[in-house]
Amino acid sequence: MQQALYYHSGGVTSSAATCEISNNRLHVSIEARSHISLERSDISVKSKLGDLPREIILPDGDMLVCPSTPALDNWLDKNASSVMHRIESRASWLIGSILLVPVLLYCLFTVLIPYVAVSLAAHLPYGVKQIASEHTLSALDHTVLDTTTLSQEDVKTMRTSFDNVLGQLSTKNPHYRVLFRASETFGPNAFALPDGTIVFTDELVRLVKNDQALLNAILLHEVGHVEHEHAMRLVSESLFTTLAISYFFGDLSGALEAFLGVGSTVVQNKFSQAHEWESDNFAIEQLQALGEDPADFASAMRALQSMMPDNSEANSWFQSHPMLEARIQNAERAGKKRNERLAEKAVD
Repeated sequence: MQQALYYHSGGVTSSAATCEISNNRLHVSIEARSHISLERSDISVKSKLGDLPREIILPDGDMLVCPSTPALDNWLDKNASSVMHRIESRASWLIGSILLVPVLLYCLFTVLIPYVAVSLAAHLPYGVKQIASEHTLSALDHTVLDTTTLSQEDVKTMRTSFDNVLGQLSTKNPHYRVLFRASETFGPNAFALPDGTIVFTDELVRLVKNDQALLNAILLHEVGHVEHEHAMRLVSESLFTTLAISYFFGDLSGALEAFLGVGSTVVQNKFSQAHEWESDNFAIEQLQALGEDPADFASAMRALQSMMPDNSEANSWFQSHPMLEARIQNAERAGKKRNERLAEKAVD
């Protein structure tokens, strides 16, 4: 017979109790006044964890907390044959799991989640993307976007050039349209919605001084986001990342909440950085196909770089966009190779 604590359902106080295994039943005496006799099938219990006391849930929801002893553990766990029970009972399995879990998480976040996200985004009907885009734009228009202050002449000139560029592309997305908005919150920026709506802010147009070549390069970058389904992929990646982190770490104490929040953000930002590189390379390839200089895209990013207060490597890990300098150098290398090819052809 051993000492135990008895907790009534819905209460926080405990009563002194004793428990004993006899005739293949658990006999419980509560403060020497009430006696209970239970079969193993009458109760539920969590898996054994080290030498921690065993928490036994009784049929009426009350809980009995008993010290872990060989006799009690054997009676509680004698029918346990699950893989988890065998792993928890063997040091070799435990050590192996500690080594394998990081590998599993790496494969999950770098291979499986991106693959599933790409597959899901590719099979979504255009109507779903259109509805999502309309709701998103409506919400932005009511919060952080204002009516454009650009002149009608400037807007017409840019639209004509954009239509000319888009008309030369072979795209999967059936519809593209370019809108202009003012936004002190977003500042110099451009973004693409899943249905092919691309928004330029007035601040971005002014930053590049209405240079149409630079604006066309930025347009192609945003088209790259649409063609690669980045918006829907990011939604899927964020969802599956959150589910995965909750599954693996959801039962940890609140002390890890801050860590998990940062971890989720970093993982999702790394997904976003991969999207930026894809769109950069799409823009560079399309500029070359159109006979334009990829250095135009580098120039546009140079203008954006001038607005960045801190471009340190440390901060880049927590930024959704890759380091601008690396992206600029990538575009400049492509422009240099193009010019070298043109020079060689001129000599020939």
